[in-house]
Amino acid sequence: MPPAGPGSCRRDDFRWHRCDIKSISLLGNCLLRQEAEDAGAIESVLVRDGHVTEASTCNVFLVKDGTIVNPPKDKLILPGITYDLVLELARAAGLPVDVRRVPVAELSAADEVWLSSSTKEVLPVTRIDGRPVGSGKPGPMYARMYQLFQDYKARARAKAHA
Repeated sequence: MPPAGPGSCRRDDFRWHRCDIKSISLLGNCLLRQEAEDAGAIESVLVRDGHVTEASTCNVFLVKDGTIVNPPKDKLILPGITYDLVLELARAAGLPVDVRRVPVAELSAADEVWLSSSTKEVLPVTRIDGRPVGSGKPGPMYARMYQLFQDYKARARAKAHA
């Protein structure tokens, strides 16, 4: 069974303009992650110039009307292995994906929001700034992606032990 989703908070993305470079200068990410914790949330979803970029330690995916929507990898987003895997699994399963800039208004209107990272895998967000996302519970597209991710891990483990 997929885990229940945590809350998140929305914050301005004040980090430098080369977030695609993983460096030792991740102070902005640390400060934004701490702000989320101080607000009782698991993450800060970051917004720059009216568009969703990423979260302080994760990538962000939205679902609207059955389509997975996420910001493209560019200089404002740290490329993630799990980001790529989620897209690969979704496309292989025939799930509709739309990679594009995401206006912050779409975050508020999303049916579902997920986070992805190596440590969190795929995690639903059920509240942003105290307001429910969609129904306020993990949605059906998240449940499908969660299962696809778990199946992928099981295949990888079996292959490693073969």
